[in-house]
Amino acid sequence: MQTTQEQETLLQNDFNKFSKIALKATGERSQAIETLLETLGERIVMCPASLQESQPWSSPGGLIRMSLDVTGKMRTILKGFEELPGVDSESLVIVGLFHGLGMIGSIDTNEEYFVNQDSDWHRRQGRLYRYNEKLPKVPIAHRSLQILQHFGVKLTPEEWVAIAISGGPWREENRFYVGSEPSLAVLLTQARQWVLRQYPGEE
Repeated sequence: MQTTQEQETLLQNDFNKFSKIALKATGERSQAIETLLETLGERIVMCPASLQESQPWSSPGGLIRMSLDVTGKMRTILKGFEELPGVDSESLVIVGLFHGLGMIGSIDTNEEYFVNQDSDWHRRQGRLYRYNEKLPKVPIAHRSLQILQHFGVKLTPEEWVAIAISGGPWREENRFYVGSEPSLAVLLTQARQWVLRQYPGEE
C-alpha cells in the first residue's frame, strides 16, 4: 500500500507530465494554458474521474491519469494513418488533455463535480463519490469548453466540436453531429472508447 508521501509524489509527477505536454501549445494559447494550470492546478490534481472505487480513476489524480491515457491512445491510433485532415499534434493534445476538464466542477462558485459519498450503503457498494446536486445540470464537455473559454484558450472549430461531442454520438445533445464529425472528434471518441474498454463499467 502506498504511503501518503508516495501518493503525493505520484500526483506531482503526473501533474508535471500533464503540464509539460499541455504547455507545448504555441503562442497565446500556451500563455492561456499556463494561467489555467496555475489557477486550477490543485483542483485538477485532486479531481477523480470515476465514482466507483473499482475503477482506476476513482482517486485524486484520476482526471489527469484519464486525460493522459486518452491522449496517449489518440497518438497510438493516429500512427496508423499517414494523415488525418484537421488533426495535428497540438490539436490532439488540446482535446485529449482538456476534454474532461469540466469534471472539476464550477469555477464561478468553486463547487466540485464529485463530492464524497455520504451514504454508507453506497460506500459499501464501492461508490466513493456522488454528483454534486448544487451544480447546474450541464454536460461535462460543455463545462470543459466554458472553462477553456474563461481562460482565453482559443480553440479551432475542429477542436471545439471534438470536445463538445466527446461524450459520444449516442448522447442526445451530440446526435446533430453524427455523420459530419471532424476527424479530430472521431479520433478522440475512438481513443476514449479504447481506453474505457480496458475498464468495463467506467463510463
